[in-house]
Amino acid sequence: MSALVGRWGWDGNAAEPPWPSADLAIFLNSQIDPEDSLSLPEESIATIEPTRPGTTPERMVEPSTGHSAVSTVDASTQWWWQSHVHDYLLDTPDMIQVDIPTLLTNTLQSSPRISAISRRTSIAYEQIIQQQAVFDPAMLLDTGYGRVNDPVGSTLTTGGPPRLIQDSFSATAGIQKLTQLGTQIDLSQEIGTLQSNSVFFDPAHQGNSRLSLSITQPLMATSGRVYNLRLVTQASIDSRIAWQQLRVDLENHLIETLSAFWRLYERRAQLVQQRALIQRGKLLAQMVTARADFDSGPLQQVKITRRLASDRDRLLELEAEVNRLQVRLKTLVGDPALTVTNDALELIPLADPSLPSESFHVRDCVVRGLEHRADILAATQQLSAAGLEVSITSNELMPRLNAVIDAYLAGLNGSNNIGQSLVDQYSEGGPGITAALTYNLPWGRRAAKSRHREACYRYQQRSEELRETLLVARREIESALIKLKASEALRESRAATLSASAREEAIATRRWETLAGDGGPMALVLEDLLETQKRRTDAEQSYVSAQINYVLDLVALQQAMGTFLIREGIEPVRGSSTSMVEVIQTAPIREDNYPMEVWVNERSERMPISSPAPFNPASDQSPLGIRPSLGIASESGLLEFEPAADLNEGE
Repeated sequence: MSALVGRWGWDGNAAEPPWPSADLAIFLNSQIDPEDSLSLPEESIATIEPTRPGTTPERMVEPSTGHSAVSTVDASTQWWWQSHVHDYLLDTPDMIQVDIPTLLTNTLQSSPRISAISRRTSIAYEQIIQQQAVFDPAMLLDTGYGRVNDPVGSTLTTGGPPRLIQDSFSATAGIQKLTQLGTQIDLSQEIGTLQSNSVFFDPAHQGNSRLSLSITQPLMATSGRVYNLRLVTQASIDSRIAWQQLRVDLENHLIETLSAFWRLYERRAQLVQQRALIQRGKLLAQMVTARADFDSGPLQQVKITRRLASDRDRLLELEAEVNRLQVRLKTLVGDPALTVTNDALELIPLADPSLPSESFHVRDCVVRGLEHRADILAATQQLSAAGLEVSITSNELMPRLNAVIDAYLAGLNGSNNIGQSLVDQYSEGGPGITAALTYNLPWGRRAAKSRHREACYRYQQRSEELRETLLVARREIESALIKLKASEALRESRAATLSASAREEAIATRRWETLAGDGGPMALVLEDLLETQKRRTDAEQSYVSAQINYVLDLVALQQAMGTFLIREGIEPVRGSSTSMVEVIQTAPIREDNYPMEVWVNERSERMPISSPAPFNPASDQSPLGIRPSLGIASESGLLEFEPAADLNEGE
């Protein structure tokens, strides 16, 4: 795996790594309105532990102005925890930093599931070759020796000897071929010797030869290219269906891998936030302990201890979830460098879910889905297969009328002179010819008519299934779009909630420190402060979940439209001279100034990934006639494809 492996940690004497509490304090100060006369005491900031070495404190940007506590936060806002998610979080000796392009590339190269589904598609292409091989000429060679030793009941059989004794040897070589029109051709050359004790046998020690040609041509039923190529056509349709199933399975596995990647990011961010919550609780515990002889009592210490214990329980759950998602991600990628290692390896996702909002229109998304969805293309191929069956059964309704022609040349000489017989079969005499017509028509043709009706019913069934697939595709696209818009709104709402929660915590902190000196109801004020800290962390974790859900819903919309592989620059390809199917990832071309909505609304003519076209290795053009650009699951933006001037739909 192309990634950075190394060791980076904190002071091993500390029970937990220090967190950017100073950053949090700065942020808390930033949330207090400038009109408020009270501020966070300087001594409380000075007692906060320093940030981890090698990290740069980042202040969470609050775009609100004045007294607004629920203003919308831009998705590109850099929150304080984002830089720390990419740091070393677990107590393991090694780490691997993984970005999304590397993740997808390694998954395509190493995943046994992807290798298995590509081989399944290769098997489907082998079926085409097997059906085409029916029309290959076949070479035949037969040899044999025979001896007859029979008693005779008539002197006319042997002319005197009581038993007929004959010795024969024969060898036949020939060619058989079935043409695509249904013509059966059989050409053979036979040579042999024959010896008998009959007095009527003349010449003795015969050497014979015979050249035979047989042609059988169907004139009605079973005639024509459509009928005789039916198995090849069916295999070709099956391969196209397998190709679409390859796309579906490939999309599902890659999306499952991306989902594990982003869920790992989510849990790591929540782990950072939970540790920061515990750090803030420890700060309060230190201050309460320091003021035990002044205005703090045992009840306050018990409250903080109980809250810290509860927060540590949640921390243990998050650490276990991070480890579980790491194992899941390693399994989905399938890279031996990951799967053979022990648990002492941390996977660090190098990506941020701060994607900008996108503008989508239902009609354009539905049009894209009708062009690109694999299930629609597969249903179309199944309808084609049903139409082929109707044509075949229509052909079988006709009577079987065959024209049969047999012609031969023969030569015969004594003294086992086979060579002279071969010469004589061309130079002496003429050919023997037999011509015939054979006719076969079952009474009532009930079986043929029943098969034809069955084929018509199946065609109607496939037609209705295609209609249903179109309706399901529209429903899934619209549902995915509705869910995406809801996720976008929820992300903005939770960002506003987070801003308000952070400001609430800052005010509660100031209130607790102010009332403490006045001898106020410290237990209740401290309880309120602990609750506001918990609500602030819950808001942070909910916001991260909303970010991840938005990214995954955007990927789900691409999957519903059938454009996920196109956006990620991933192509199943097959060479023109092989049935081997490989999955490759093309190098992305950056188009940072090219928004998603333009691609959706103005480029509806783009080429879907469908059956593979013949591939010329010497050409720079991809097998699908497309070139890649930047994509969504990659942390920089979106990937898409440009159509080439001329495109092949495949075989």
